[in-house]
Amino acid sequence: MLPGLIDIVIVVLLVGTLGYGVVLDRRVRKLMETLREMEPMVGAFSSAVDQSAKSVEDLRRISEDARRPDPPLSRKGPGGKAAQPAPVASPAERLAAAREKAPVRGQASVPGKSDLVRTFFDITKERKE
Repeated sequence: MLPGLIDIVIVVLLVGTLGYGVVLDRRVRKLMETLREMEPMVGAFSSAVDQSAKSVEDLRRISEDARRPDPPLSRKGPGGKAAQPAPVASPAERLAAAREKAPVRGQASVPGKSDLVRTFFDITKERKE
């Protein structure tokens, strides 16, 4: 009688495990479908975050440049010749130079973040197929 009881308990536990597996599978499929629907939105959000971080840093650098006084021009350069005034960068040139410099302070730089997001969605597509 004892071996039959153990077999029944094992069968009940296996049926419970299979039932839980089915429920879990449905939830994972629903999650993957939701992620696929969100893919364009996540990509756009990632781009917007990158652009806003660049804009904040550009504004910070431009404001710092505007606060600094221009260096005085000397009348005579090396060799006793009249010095040429230094070319003044336009705001657009300053903005472009600021974009090429260091990332925003306090923000971790993630190189290829857009590629990382795209790769994630590509992998999830491959797993479904």
